[in-house]
Amino acid sequence: MNKYTIFSLLIAALLGGIPFAQAAEEALPGHLQQIEALQRRAEHLVFGELGPDNYRLAKARTWLDLALSEYHEKDNSGILSAAIVQAETLLDALDKKQTGIGMDTPLQVPGSEAVRPDLWKKIAALKSNRKFSCGQRPLAEAEVHLVWAGHEKLESSWAHAQSYARSAEELVREARAAIDVCAASSMTQTPSVLEKITLLSVALFEFGDAKLDSSALWRLNRLADSIKLAAMLEEVVLVGHTDRMRGDGKHERNQLLSEQRAESVKQYLIGKGIPADKISASGAGSSQPLVQCSAKQSREKQIACLQPNRRVEIILLGAK
Repeated sequence: MNKYTIFSLLIAALLGGIPFAQAAEEALPGHLQQIEALQRRAEHLVFGELGPDNYRLAKARTWLDLALSEYHEKDNSGILSAAIVQAETLLDALDKKQTGIGMDTPLQVPGSEAVRPDLWKKIAALKSNRKFSCGQRPLAEAEVHLVWAGHEKLESSWAHAQSYARSAEELVREARAAIDVCAASSMTQTPSVLEKITLLSVALFEFGDAKLDSSALWRLNRLADSIKLAAMLEEVVLVGHTDRMRGDGKHERNQLLSEQRAESVKQYLIGKGIPADKISASGAGSSQPLVQCSAKQSREKQIACLQPNRRVEIILLGAK
C-alpha cells in the first residue's frame, strides 16, 4: 500500500462497480501492516541521533498515531491513507537525511476540515520564533491534533472534536513555556528539572478508572515527602497519560481519563500540604506513547503490552 492507495481504490471501485467505502474497508489489513512498518522505522530514528523531540519525527509519529486510531475505527473517509502518506513522506526524508524538509502541515486533508484558526496562528508565530527548537515536539504534535480535530468535527460533531482541540491547546502552551524558558536562559537562571518521577497507572488506579486506589496512597505520601524536601522548588507539573485502548468506544474518553487522573494526584498532594498554586495538572491522553504494540494481539495481551503508556509523570521544576 503506497501513497496512491486512495486513487487506486477509486479506479477499482468505478471499474468494478464496488462502492468506494467498501473498497477502502477491504484495504484496512494492508493499512495496519504499513502503519506498523512505519512505526518500527520511526522508533529506530527515535533511538538514533535524532531523538524523540525532533520536529519532523514527532510529527510523523503523531500522524501514525492518528492512522492507527482510525484503522481501529475502520475509517473510510480518506484520512487514514492521508495520515500514512504524511508519515511516510517525512520518514523517507529523515532516513535519507535530506535538508530543507518542509515544515508546513496541511490545514485539512481528505476526511478533515480546517478548525481553530486561532491556534494555527499561534503555532505559526511560535515556529518563526528564534527559539523554536525548544518547543518543536509539542508544536509538531499540536498541528496533527488540529487536523485530527477537524476530522472528528467533519465525521461526527464538534463535541467529538473538542478533546483533540484541547490537547492541541495544551501542547501549544507547553511549547510556548519551553520557548520562553529558552529565550530567558541567556539572561537569567531558568527553572531546571530537579527530578522527574513516573508512576505507572496500574500502581495508582484500577484499569479505566481515575479514583485513587487506597493501596497506592503510600506511594503518593512518599512523593509528597520528596516534594517538600526539594530545595528551591518552583513548580510541580503533573501530566496524565493513557494507552490507545478506548473505554466506551469514544475518542474523547482517553483525554478525559488522563486529565482526571492527573487531577486526582494533584488534589491528593494538596491535601498533603503541597501549595495548590505550585501544582499544575494536565492530560495528554494517548498522544505520547512510550511503546507500540501490535493490534493483532488479543485485547488482554494488548492491555499488558501497553502498560508503560498508562502513567502519571511528575516533574519538579526549580533552581538547582
